[in-house]
Amino acid sequence: MMITAIFILFCVGFTIHLLFYLFIYSRFAFKPEKSHSDDRNYPPVSVVICAKNEEPFLKKNLLHILQQDYPQYEVIVVNDCSADGTQYVLDDYKKEYPLLRPLQIQEDKVYKHGKKLPLTVGIRSARYEYLVFTDADCRPASNKWLKSLMNAFDDSTEIVLGYGAYDKKKGIINYLIRMDTFQIGLQYLSLGLAGMPYMGVGRNLAYRKSLFLKQKGFAPYSHIPSGDDDLFVNKAATRFNTRIALGPESITISEPKENMKEWMRQKRRHVSTARYYKFSSLLILGIKTFGQYLYMLAFVALLFTYFWKLALIMAAVRLLLQLLIFNKAMEMLGETDLLVYSPIIEWLLLFGLYPGIAVSNMLFKRVTWKT
Repeated sequence: MMITAIFILFCVGFTIHLLFYLFIYSRFAFKPEKSHSDDRNYPPVSVVICAKNEEPFLKKNLLHILQQDYPQYEVIVVNDCSADGTQYVLDDYKKEYPLLRPLQIQEDKVYKHGKKLPLTVGIRSARYEYLVFTDADCRPASNKWLKSLMNAFDDSTEIVLGYGAYDKKKGIINYLIRMDTFQIGLQYLSLGLAGMPYMGVGRNLAYRKSLFLKQKGFAPYSHIPSGDDDLFVNKAATRFNTRIALGPESITISEPKENMKEWMRQKRRHVSTARYYKFSSLLILGIKTFGQYLYMLAFVALLFTYFWKLALIMAAVRLLLQLLIFNKAMEMLGETDLLVYSPIIEWLLLFGLYPGIAVSNMLFKRVTWKT
Protein backbone atom coordinates (compact mmCIF):
# COMPACT_ATOMS: atom_id res chain seq x y z
CA MET A 1 0.00 0.00 0.00
CA MET A 2 2.81 2.42 0.94
CA ILE A 3 4.75 1.58 -2.23
CA THR A 4 1.67 2.19 -4.39
CA ALA A 5 1.14 5.56 -2.68
CA ILE A 6 4.74 6.54 -3.42
CA PHE A 7 4.30 5.54 -7.05
CA ILE A 8 1.16 7.67 -7.29
CA LEU A 9 3.05 10.65 -5.84
CA PHE A 10 5.83 10.02 -8.33
CA CYS A 11 3.27 10.08 -11.16
CA VAL A 12 1.86 13.37 -9.86
CA GLY A 13 5.32 14.95 -9.82
CA PHE A 14 6.10 13.46 -13.23
CA THR A 15 2.87 14.91 -14.69
CA ILE A 16 3.57 18.37 -13.28
CA HIS A 17 7.03 18.19 -14.86
CA LEU A 18 5.62 17.17 -18.23
CA LEU A 19 3.02 19.94 -18.21
CA PHE A 20 5.62 22.60 -17.48
CA TYR A 21 8.06 21.35 -20.11
CA LEU A 22 5.47 20.76 -22.83
CA PHE A 23 3.26 23.82 -22.33
CA ILE A 24 5.47 26.43 -20.61
CA TYR A 25 9.19 25.98 -21.28
CA SER A 26 8.69 24.82 -24.86
CA ARG A 27 7.12 28.20 -25.67
CA PHE A 28 10.49 29.84 -25.21
CA ALA A 29 12.70 27.02 -26.48
CA PHE A 30 10.93 26.72 -29.84
CA LYS A 31 9.85 30.32 -30.38
CA PRO A 32 11.41 31.75 -33.55
CA GLU A 33 13.63 34.76 -32.99
CA LYS A 34 12.08 38.02 -34.14
CA SER A 35 14.49 39.83 -36.41
CA HIS A 36 14.90 43.58 -36.17
CA SER A 37 15.18 46.03 -38.98
CA ASP A 38 17.54 48.98 -39.07
CA ASP A 39 14.83 50.81 -41.01
CA ARG A 40 12.58 50.88 -37.95
CA ASN A 41 11.96 54.25 -36.33
CA TYR A 42 13.49 53.50 -32.92
CA PRO A 43 12.41 55.81 -30.10
CA PRO A 44 15.00 57.56 -27.89
CA VAL A 45 16.05 55.56 -24.82
CA SER A 46 17.43 56.30 -21.36
CA VAL A 47 19.79 53.63 -19.99
CA VAL A 48 19.93 53.73 -16.18
CA ILE A 49 22.81 52.21 -14.17
CA CYS A 50 23.46 52.36 -10.44
CA ALA A 51 27.11 52.26 -9.38
CA LYS A 52 28.47 51.93 -5.85
CA ASN A 53 32.24 51.45 -5.72
CA GLU A 54 32.27 50.04 -9.25
CA GLU A 55 35.44 51.65 -10.63
CA PRO A 56 36.97 48.46 -12.17
CA PHE A 57 33.68 47.28 -13.68
CA LEU A 58 32.88 50.68 -15.19
CA LYS A 59 36.31 50.72 -16.83
CA LYS A 60 35.63 47.26 -18.22
CA ASN A 61 31.97 47.51 -19.26
CA LEU A 62 30.77 51.09 -19.73
CA LEU A 63 32.22 51.46 -23.23
CA HIS A 64 30.05 48.54 -24.40
CA ILE A 65 27.00 50.60 -23.47
CA LEU A 66 28.29 53.96 -24.68
CA GLN A 67 29.07 52.49 -28.11
CA GLN A 68 25.71 50.91 -28.90
CA ASP A 69 24.45 51.00 -32.47
CA TYR A 70 21.35 53.03 -31.65
CA PRO A 71 20.17 56.35 -33.13
CA GLN A 72 19.41 58.34 -29.96
CA TYR A 73 19.97 57.45 -26.32
CA GLU A 74 21.47 58.64 -23.07
CA VAL A 75 23.33 56.70 -20.38
CA ILE A 76 22.58 57.79 -16.81
CA VAL A 77 25.02 56.42 -14.24
CA VAL A 78 24.05 57.20 -10.65
CA ASN A 79 27.14 57.20 -8.45
CA ASP A 80 25.73 55.99 -5.15
CA CYS A 81 28.08 57.29 -2.44
CA SER A 82 31.14 55.57 -3.92
CA ALA A 83 34.38 55.74 -1.95
CA ASP A 84 36.63 54.61 -4.83
CA GLY A 85 37.42 56.19 -8.19
CA THR A 86 33.96 55.71 -9.70
CA GLN A 87 33.38 59.44 -10.17
CA TYR A 88 36.78 59.94 -11.84
CA VAL A 89 36.00 57.19 -14.34
CA LEU A 90 32.64 58.79 -15.14
CA ASP A 91 34.17 62.25 -15.52
CA ASP A 92 36.77 60.89 -17.95
CA TYR A 93 34.18 59.12 -20.11
CA LYS A 94 31.94 62.18 -20.06
CA LYS A 95 34.62 64.18 -21.88
CA GLU A 96 34.48 61.81 -24.86
CA TYR A 97 30.83 60.71 -24.74
CA PRO A 98 28.31 63.56 -24.30
CA LEU A 99 25.49 61.00 -24.11
CA LEU A 100 26.80 59.98 -20.66
CA ARG A 101 25.03 61.73 -17.78
CA PRO A 102 26.69 61.02 -14.42
CA LEU A 103 24.64 61.77 -11.31
CA GLN A 104 25.95 61.65 -7.78
CA ILE A 105 24.35 60.86 -4.42
CA GLN A 106 26.17 62.02 -1.31
CA GLU A 107 26.27 59.77 1.72
CA ASP A 108 23.91 60.52 4.59
CA LYS A 109 25.44 59.42 7.86
CA VAL A 110 22.02 58.95 9.47
CA TYR A 111 19.81 57.57 6.69
CA LYS A 112 21.05 54.41 4.99
CA HIS A 113 19.39 53.64 1.68
CA GLY A 114 19.31 50.70 -0.71
CA LYS A 115 19.35 50.48 -4.49
CA LYS A 116 15.84 51.87 -4.93
CA LEU A 117 16.90 55.44 -4.11
CA PRO A 118 19.63 55.79 -6.77
CA LEU A 119 17.39 54.00 -9.26
CA THR A 120 14.56 56.45 -8.56
CA VAL A 121 16.96 59.38 -8.97
CA GLY A 122 18.08 57.98 -12.31
CA ILE A 123 14.54 57.28 -13.52
CA ARG A 124 13.18 60.68 -12.56
CA SER A 125 16.16 62.34 -14.24
CA ALA A 126 15.65 60.40 -17.48
CA ARG A 127 14.79 62.53 -20.48
CA TYR A 128 13.03 59.79 -22.41
CA GLU A 129 9.96 57.59 -22.00
CA TYR A 130 11.69 54.28 -22.65
CA LEU A 131 13.98 53.13 -19.83
CA VAL A 132 16.55 50.33 -20.05
CA PHE A 133 18.27 48.98 -16.94
CA THR A 134 21.50 47.11 -16.40
CA ASP A 135 24.25 46.95 -13.76
CA ALA A 136 27.77 48.34 -13.62
CA ASP A 137 29.25 44.83 -13.65
CA CYS A 138 27.35 43.94 -16.85
CA ARG A 139 28.17 44.30 -20.50
CA PRO A 140 25.83 43.82 -23.47
CA ALA A 141 26.66 40.79 -25.60
CA SER A 142 26.21 42.89 -28.72
CA ASN A 143 26.33 46.51 -29.88
CA LYS A 144 22.73 45.94 -31.02
CA TRP A 145 21.54 45.19 -27.49
CA LEU A 146 19.35 48.31 -27.28
CA LYS A 147 17.82 47.62 -30.70
CA SER A 148 17.04 44.06 -29.67
CA LEU A 149 15.25 45.18 -26.49
CA MET A 150 13.36 47.99 -28.19
CA ASN A 151 12.37 45.70 -31.05
CA ALA A 152 10.19 43.83 -28.53
CA PHE A 153 8.11 46.93 -27.80
CA ASP A 154 4.89 47.69 -29.61
CA ASP A 155 2.11 50.17 -28.85
CA SER A 156 0.66 48.05 -26.03
CA THR A 157 3.98 46.97 -24.49
CA GLU A 158 5.11 48.58 -21.26
CA ILE A 159 7.68 46.02 -20.02
CA VAL A 160 10.33 43.98 -21.85
CA LEU A 161 12.18 41.18 -20.07
CA GLY A 162 15.69 40.21 -21.11
CA TYR A 163 18.09 37.48 -20.08
CA GLY A 164 21.07 38.34 -17.88
CA ALA A 165 23.80 35.71 -18.24
CA TYR A 166 26.98 35.30 -16.22
CA ASP A 167 30.47 35.11 -17.66
CA LYS A 168 31.93 31.64 -18.23
CA LYS A 169 34.78 30.76 -15.91
CA LYS A 170 36.39 27.58 -14.60
CA GLY A 171 35.10 25.72 -11.56
CA ILE A 172 31.99 24.06 -10.16
CA ILE A 173 30.74 27.30 -8.57
CA ASN A 174 30.57 28.94 -11.98
CA TYR A 175 28.55 26.01 -13.34
CA LEU A 176 26.18 26.22 -10.37
CA ILE A 177 25.70 29.97 -10.77
CA ARG A 178 25.10 29.77 -14.49
CA MET A 179 22.79 26.74 -14.28
CA ASP A 180 20.74 28.42 -11.56
CA THR A 181 20.60 31.58 -13.70
CA PHE A 182 19.60 29.61 -16.79
CA GLN A 183 16.79 27.76 -15.00
CA ILE A 184 15.39 30.96 -13.51
CA GLY A 185 15.72 32.72 -16.87
CA LEU A 186 13.98 29.92 -18.74
CA GLN A 187 11.22 30.02 -16.14
CA TYR A 188 10.43 33.75 -16.13
CA LEU A 189 10.88 34.16 -19.90
CA SER A 190 8.65 31.14 -20.63
CA LEU A 191 5.96 32.23 -18.18
CA GLY A 192 6.14 35.71 -19.71
CA LEU A 193 5.45 34.21 -23.12
CA ALA A 194 2.62 32.16 -21.63
CA GLY A 195 0.92 35.34 -20.38
CA MET A 196 1.99 34.88 -16.75
CA PRO A 197 4.92 37.31 -16.25
CA TYR A 198 6.10 37.36 -12.66
CA MET A 199 9.66 38.77 -12.53
CA GLY A 200 12.56 40.30 -14.38
CA VAL A 201 16.21 40.97 -13.60
CA GLY A 202 17.72 44.41 -13.19
CA ARG A 203 20.70 43.31 -15.28
CA ASN A 204 18.54 43.36 -18.39
CA LEU A 205 15.14 45.00 -18.16
CA ALA A 206 13.20 47.73 -19.95
CA TYR A 207 9.97 49.55 -19.21
CA ARG A 208 8.22 52.85 -19.79
CA LYS A 209 8.78 55.78 -17.47
CA SER A 210 5.04 56.45 -17.46
CA LEU A 211 4.46 52.95 -16.05
CA PHE A 212 6.92 53.63 -13.24
CA LEU A 213 5.09 56.83 -12.33
CA LYS A 214 1.68 55.16 -12.63
CA GLN A 215 2.83 52.44 -10.23
CA LYS A 216 4.08 55.12 -7.77
CA GLY A 217 7.62 53.91 -8.30
CA PHE A 218 8.97 51.63 -5.61
CA ALA A 219 6.81 53.18 -2.86
CA PRO A 220 4.57 50.12 -2.31
CA TYR A 221 7.59 48.05 -1.22
CA SER A 222 10.12 50.69 -0.21
CA HIS A 223 10.54 48.92 3.15
CA ILE A 224 11.97 45.83 1.44
CA PRO A 225 15.77 45.99 0.87
CA SER A 226 15.65 44.37 -2.58
CA GLY A 227 12.94 43.91 -5.20
CA ASP A 228 13.69 46.91 -7.39
CA ASP A 229 13.46 44.59 -10.41
CA ASP A 230 11.45 41.43 -9.69
CA LEU A 231 8.88 43.03 -7.35
CA PHE A 232 8.29 45.92 -9.72
CA VAL A 233 7.67 43.52 -12.59
CA ASN A 234 5.54 41.26 -10.39
CA LYS A 235 3.25 44.14 -9.47
CA ALA A 236 3.17 45.95 -12.82
CA ALA A 237 3.34 43.18 -15.45
CA THR A 238 0.27 41.71 -17.11
CA ARG A 239 -0.26 39.30 -19.96
CA PHE A 240 -1.11 42.28 -22.17
CA ASN A 241 1.71 44.74 -21.39
CA THR A 242 4.76 42.45 -21.17
CA ARG A 243 7.00 40.99 -23.88
CA ILE A 244 10.36 39.24 -23.87
CA ALA A 245 13.51 39.96 -25.86
CA LEU A 246 14.85 36.96 -27.77
CA GLY A 247 18.17 36.10 -29.38
CA PRO A 248 21.87 36.41 -28.55
CA GLU A 249 21.93 40.17 -29.25
CA SER A 250 19.47 40.83 -26.40
CA ILE A 251 21.63 39.26 -23.67
CA THR A 252 23.78 40.95 -21.05
CA ILE A 253 26.76 39.24 -19.41
CA SER A 254 27.63 39.86 -15.77
CA GLU A 255 30.62 39.14 -13.59
CA PRO A 256 29.86 36.01 -11.50
CA LYS A 257 30.70 35.62 -7.84
CA GLU A 258 33.94 33.75 -7.28
CA ASN A 259 33.15 31.84 -4.10
CA MET A 260 30.17 30.16 -2.50
CA LYS A 261 29.90 32.64 0.38
CA GLU A 262 29.48 35.65 -1.93
CA TRP A 263 27.02 33.82 -4.15
CA MET A 264 24.96 32.63 -1.20
CA ARG A 265 24.76 36.22 0.03
CA GLN A 266 23.54 37.34 -3.39
CA LYS A 267 21.02 34.49 -3.60
CA ARG A 268 19.69 35.18 -0.11
CA ARG A 269 18.93 38.76 -1.11
CA HIS A 270 17.15 37.69 -4.29
CA VAL A 271 15.14 34.89 -2.68
CA SER A 272 14.01 37.09 0.22
CA THR A 273 11.67 39.05 -2.06
CA ALA A 274 9.75 36.06 -3.45
CA ARG A 275 7.31 35.92 -0.53
CA TYR A 276 6.01 39.36 -1.57
CA TYR A 277 4.91 38.15 -5.02
CA LYS A 278 1.26 38.12 -6.01
CA PHE A 279 -0.69 35.04 -4.95
CA SER A 280 -1.07 33.86 -8.55
CA SER A 281 2.71 33.96 -9.02
CA LEU A 282 3.35 32.17 -5.73
CA LEU A 283 0.79 29.52 -6.66
CA ILE A 284 2.30 28.59 -10.01
CA LEU A 285 5.87 28.70 -8.66
CA GLY A 286 4.78 26.62 -5.69
CA ILE A 287 3.19 23.99 -7.92
CA LYS A 288 6.35 23.80 -10.02
CA THR A 289 8.63 23.46 -6.99
CA PHE A 290 6.31 20.98 -5.28
CA GLY A 291 6.23 18.82 -8.40
CA GLN A 292 10.00 18.96 -8.74
CA TYR A 293 10.75 17.80 -5.20
CA LEU A 294 7.92 15.27 -5.25
CA TYR A 295 9.24 13.71 -8.43
CA MET A 296 12.86 13.59 -7.23
CA LEU A 297 12.19 12.17 -3.77
CA ALA A 298 9.63 9.62 -4.96
CA PHE A 299 11.98 8.52 -7.75
CA VAL A 300 14.76 7.72 -5.27
CA ALA A 301 12.33 5.80 -3.06
CA LEU A 302 10.97 3.76 -5.99
CA LEU A 303 14.44 2.55 -6.97
CA PHE A 304 14.25 0.20 -3.96
CA THR A 305 10.84 -1.24 -4.87
CA TYR A 306 9.36 -3.45 -7.60
CA PHE A 307 8.41 -0.23 -9.48
CA TRP A 308 12.05 0.51 -10.20
CA LYS A 309 11.96 -0.43 -13.90
CA LEU A 310 8.87 1.68 -14.59
CA ALA A 311 10.33 4.57 -12.60
CA LEU A 312 13.54 4.42 -14.66
CA ILE A 313 11.59 4.39 -17.94
CA MET A 314 9.50 7.40 -16.89
CA ALA A 315 12.62 9.18 -15.63
CA ALA A 316 14.31 8.56 -18.98
CA VAL A 317 11.33 10.07 -20.82
CA ARG A 318 11.42 13.10 -18.55
CA LEU A 319 15.20 13.48 -18.94
CA LEU A 320 15.06 13.27 -22.74
CA LEU A 321 12.32 15.89 -22.87
CA GLN A 322 14.26 18.11 -20.47
CA LEU A 323 17.49 17.82 -22.47
CA LEU A 324 15.67 18.54 -25.73
CA ILE A 325 14.11 21.74 -24.39
CA PHE A 326 17.21 22.76 -22.46
CA ASN A 327 19.32 22.34 -25.59
CA LYS A 328 17.09 24.60 -27.68
CA ALA A 329 16.81 27.20 -24.93
CA MET A 330 20.54 27.11 -24.20
CA GLU A 331 21.30 27.70 -27.87
CA MET A 332 19.24 30.89 -27.71
CA LEU A 333 20.85 32.04 -24.47
CA GLY A 334 24.46 31.04 -25.16
CA GLU A 335 24.62 28.43 -22.39
CA THR A 336 25.11 25.21 -24.41
CA ASP A 337 28.15 24.07 -22.40
CA LEU A 338 25.84 23.52 -19.41
CA LEU A 339 23.75 20.83 -21.12
CA VAL A 340 25.93 17.80 -20.34
CA TYR A 341 26.12 18.58 -16.63
CA SER A 342 22.57 19.93 -16.23
CA PRO A 343 21.01 16.76 -14.68
CA ILE A 344 23.72 16.57 -12.00
CA ILE A 345 23.69 20.31 -11.29
CA GLU A 346 19.89 20.19 -10.96
CA TRP A 347 20.22 17.74 -8.07
CA LEU A 348 22.98 19.81 -6.43
CA LEU A 349 20.84 22.93 -6.57
CA LEU A 350 17.65 21.25 -5.34
CA PHE A 351 19.16 19.35 -2.44
CA GLY A 352 22.17 21.52 -1.60
CA LEU A 353 21.91 25.22 -2.41
CA TYR A 354 18.19 25.97 -2.18
CA PRO A 355 17.61 24.36 1.25
CA GLY A 356 20.75 26.12 2.51
CA ILE A 357 19.41 29.50 1.38
CA ALA A 358 16.04 28.87 3.00
CA VAL A 359 17.67 28.01 6.34
CA SER A 360 20.06 30.99 6.12
CA ASN A 361 17.22 33.44 5.52
CA MET A 362 15.41 32.10 8.58
CA LEU A 363 18.44 32.25 10.88
CA PHE A 364 20.38 35.33 9.81
CA LYS A 365 19.68 39.02 9.32
CA ARG A 366 18.50 40.37 6.00
CA VAL A 367 21.04 41.15 3.29
CA THR A 368 21.37 44.64 1.80
CA TRP A 369 22.28 45.69 -1.74
CA LYS A 370 25.79 47.02 -1.06
CA THR A 371 27.74 47.76 2.09
